[in-house]
Amino acid sequence: MNVTQVVGTIAAFTASMLFLPQVIKTVRTRDTKSLSLEMYILNTINNSLWITYGFLSWNYAILLAQVCLFPMGLVMLFFKIKYG
Repeated sequence: MNVTQVVGTIAAFTASMLFLPQVIKTVRTRDTKSLSLEMYILNTINNSLWITYGFLSWNYAILLAQVCLFPMGLVMLFFKIKYG
């Protein structure tokens, strides 16, 4: 793994962790009134496409970020639908 890949992997991981505090807050409070259902639907589609792209191109930085983001997006989508 070269320096570019290391930096890309770290950047992808830290970027995906930016979403974690919102997921934790939503799971704890069950409050989704201010969240957009359409945004989380599009987010889930987007993550699915990025995961597919990451596999097809063997881009580990993209795969790492999306594999972290996808389950968080699904949790948010679930809570928005359930507690909307």
